[in-house]
Amino acid sequence: MIKDYSGSFIEVKSRNRLRTSKKKSKAASKELFQLSTFMWKTIGAMLLLSLVFGISSTIWFGLQVQVALDQIGSHRALNTQMKNEKDQLVTQRELMLTRSHIEAAVKKLGLRSPAKNQIRFP
Repeated sequence: MIKDYSGSFIEVKSRNRLRTSKKKSKAASKELFQLSTFMWKTIGAMLLLSLVFGISSTIWFGLQVQVALDQIGSHRALNTQMKNEKDQLVTQRELMLTRSHIEAAVKKLGLRSPAKNQIRFP
């Protein structure tokens, strides 16, 4: 008979033929690599923690963006208010610098033009 070095053949005496045995080989295993339950629990815990961290950081970042947009909106309203106030002050200054307004203030205060002997040139 043929000498079997692999150990995967079984000799059957009744029929004078070789029958192959169905042994599981390591390559045909259902799992590519075997992990212990501790490793599976560790991997699961890491996935759960990273999921929780990802969701919480997304929520925190969204809230920070919302707060920043609210601040920009409130600053825009304040900026508009201050711009309107500046426009009013510029208008008042221009009104006060008109010749008629200055002459009215001179009459009210009782001021007059200087005499010739009061004017000095440096």
